[in-house]
Amino acid sequence: MIYSAVIFDLFGTLIDDFVASVGPMHQEMADALAVPHEQFIILWNQTAEMRIAGAFDSVEANLDYVFRSMSARPSPDQIRKAVEIRMHQIRRALRAKPEALPTLQQLRQLGYKVGLISNCSIEIAILWPETPFARLIETPIFSCVARLTKPDARIYHLAIERLGITPESCLYVGDGEDYELTAAAKTGLHPVLIRTSSRQSYGKSHQDAREWQGTTIAGLTEVLQLVKG
Repeated sequence: MIYSAVIFDLFGTLIDDFVASVGPMHQEMADALAVPHEQFIILWNQTAEMRIAGAFDSVEANLDYVFRSMSARPSPDQIRKAVEIRMHQIRRALRAKPEALPTLQQLRQLGYKVGLISNCSIEIAILWPETPFARLIETPIFSCVARLTKPDARIYHLAIERLGITPESCLYVGDGEDYELTAAAKTGLHPVLIRTSSRQSYGKSHQDAREWQGTTIAGLTEVLQLVKG
């Protein structure tokens, strides 16, 4: 084997992009909390970087931070309902792309180590054991738990250390968000862009994808060919 391991990104790679998956979740949460939609959504979105960096260990803690900014005091039942709405939508967002589970299964059967690095909030870590990914990805690294986020080199080194591999023996597969491919290359990994849309359609957070000149695949099954060389 040319490679001995593969580390995957989560959103846009193994599952669909998060924003496209959750629909009107924030409006539904605001309704449950009986707070103004626009103000709640603005303040909630402002905590996004805090969420992925591990500032909140629960949805309730995140909501409490937002409430203090709004001077709002929803009841415990209202908070419980809002949390249920968010967890339900996150659970739906964690559905694997059609090629994801078969590709992961084949990698494991062929003896490759499989890891994950995801910039995500605590809900993902909480729900992870319920997903089929949990039995196929031996080393998941969640930014909210590690308190490190891509493209910080330390989060890549953490995954490499926990997998027990050398970076040169590992592919990193992602959709190019948060400069993850450039950072993976600097760490010594072999980065691969999975192109999920045209270059023109990528947003500011996908600068890597727009400019990428390295290895590119159109689907996850192509990873199986790459690891074999």
